[in-house]
Amino acid sequence: MTVSAALREAYASGDEEGVVVETVEVDHASLEGPIRLVRNVDGALGEPGETLSLPLVAGGAPVPHLLCAFELIAPGADSDGPTEGKLRLDNVSDVLHALLKNVVGYNEAIRVTFRFYRVLPGRLDTVTGPDDDSFSGLEMTAVELSADSAEGAIAWPDGRQQSVPSGPNAFFDRASYPALFS
Repeated sequence: MTVSAALREAYASGDEEGVVVETVEVDHASLEGPIRLVRNVDGALGEPGETLSLPLVAGGAPVPHLLCAFELIAPGADSDGPTEGKLRLDNVSDVLHALLKNVVGYNEAIRVTFRFYRVLPGRLDTVTGPDDDSFSGLEMTAVELSADSAEGAIAWPDGRQQSVPSGPNAFFDRASYPALFS
């Protein structure tokens, strides 16, 4: 039985031994590469500052993630439309201060991706990829930085800026909607 099949069976049986490992990836044009963090639940994965390697896609090569404490409130929606989420990273001043300093002057959003990995205790080395319920394409819209934490509002990109009549983000193009351009 593969690990994925074993996990599906564990979910179906209500197995409470499974562990969810949560990661966050923060990226911006001012960085050489994204900052990848993994939530360290009760120190079970290691000590803060150590790294844990996890694949970003199913079957992909594992990449290092820095162990760090963070909290996530995922964005959602209610009757009034989309709602913002929140991301709070603890004890990351040495990691994020440089990022936020370099962001000043850029007209580009900070991109955020969350990935979730479900594993059986003691079987972290058998992880082949994240689950399907990951969040990608989020943007951090407002950030507050203190000496011991960083907190920001996260949301899906504003669609009003993506439905432009022309250019690479055009929603209505000439080929598909010629009547709009006559």
